[in-house]
Amino acid sequence: MKVLKQKLKNTNGITILNRWQAKFGNHARVVELAIFAALVPVLGILLFSNDPLGIDTGFAWAAAPPMIFAARYGSSWGAACAAFSACVFYLVGNMAYEGSAAALMTLSIGTLIMCVVIGDVAAAWRTRSGQAEAENEYLRHRLKEFSNDYHVLKVSHGQLEEFMAGQRLSLRQALVQVKPMLAAGPEGLEAGSDLMSVFAQFCSVQVAGLYAMKDGTDIDPTPVAVYGNMGDAPVYDSLLQLAIKERKLVSVKLSSHATDSHDAGLLAAVPIVDSQGWLHGVLAVRDMHFMAFQQENLNILALLGGYVGDLLTRSRGAAQSRTAWFFAELDTALRFARTNDVTSALLCLRFEQTQHVDVVSKMVSTNIRSLDSSWLPKTGDDSTVVVILLPLIVESHCNAYLRRLGKSVRQEFDLELQDLLADVTTMQISGSDTRESCLAFINKATDFAPGVSETPAMTKRRVQRVA
Repeated sequence: MKVLKQKLKNTNGITILNRWQAKFGNHARVVELAIFAALVPVLGILLFSNDPLGIDTGFAWAAAPPMIFAARYGSSWGAACAAFSACVFYLVGNMAYEGSAAALMTLSIGTLIMCVVIGDVAAAWRTRSGQAEAENEYLRHRLKEFSNDYHVLKVSHGQLEEFMAGQRLSLRQALVQVKPMLAAGPEGLEAGSDLMSVFAQFCSVQVAGLYAMKDGTDIDPTPVAVYGNMGDAPVYDSLLQLAIKERKLVSVKLSSHATDSHDAGLLAAVPIVDSQGWLHGVLAVRDMHFMAFQQENLNILALLGGYVGDLLTRSRGAAQSRTAWFFAELDTALRFARTNDVTSALLCLRFEQTQHVDVVSKMVSTNIRSLDSSWLPKTGDDSTVVVILLPLIVESHCNAYLRRLGKSVRQEFDLELQDLLADVTTMQISGSDTRESCLAFINKATDFAPGVSETPAMTKRRVQRVA
């Protein structure tokens, strides 16, 4: 049945037209235009020679194909198809109808108007649909990371309640301790011993090894860290190969471990993979406590693998350069703005030179949402400027963000944010912007001086001081 459905899909008219269009480009579209314009009149001559255009039936069927063509390609091509159809209408009408010039004129004009209207509506709908899909794509690539954060927090609370009597660290506290170590070197896995300690403490592994990847598919057999009597990686182990291929945790059946009937290979292989699918390494587990080898504990292992993968990706970006991380996020926002008109905003906060400027600016640059990015550029006069990228935010919503930021500063330092700011500028990122135009805006904000003229390429305005 599936094979039959696939064959029917491949023989579908629209699918054939799409393939033809992709192969021949505009030449195919011109031929398609001629087919849509002349198909019904020609068939009408062959099948209904007395009324080939359908004028006497109550509905002129010859006008339907140009409208479909306009819905498919837009108003410009639809108007061209309607114009060509008008020529065909007159050619066929003179042969089949007598004294019907007024009816043919009405049919031609009506077809042209309907093609333009339908083409405009279809183009507007496609634009809105593309923008919505782009926004969903941008949010989906953050969703896995947010989900990992939520579940780690949930597991951390459960572990904290269970081991409070023994003063055991929570899972989130352990990851916070590991995070600075991940940025110690360019490879990120230098903190393998600390990561292994986390796996051993929270997942009860007895014999395991942590191995880095040479590339996306080959594993380095030399362990980064081991726990128990674990040596080089068993590179040909089926569980290990499947975990690398699928980017998911793979384990033997629980019943096999319970009866001790599994082979002397690995019990589980946990990929250290981030939310975008980049594989940093693999945790190979050869032995675990019997009571710990349960599905819930395996789920925690998989969760830790994903969370540590995200942590490694973020730490590696921070280790390279905070500027590089900021501009990587800016390039993503620019790409979505260019392709689908997804709005984002840049916010530049220039601080007065006061005794609190260092601590407040640092707090402002770090107290941001996970979707946002911040940067502290160097200025010519050694003043302090914080640049914040706000994806999926229009310029008019920056005031609401500043109010929330001012409330945080008031609670943390008992200071008013508006009294510490010398200037606030915003820029709406549109499809015509590039990294260079954003840099020009940031440069103008960092070199701000009263009375400097503004350029049309930048949308700059004073944000009202917030109470």
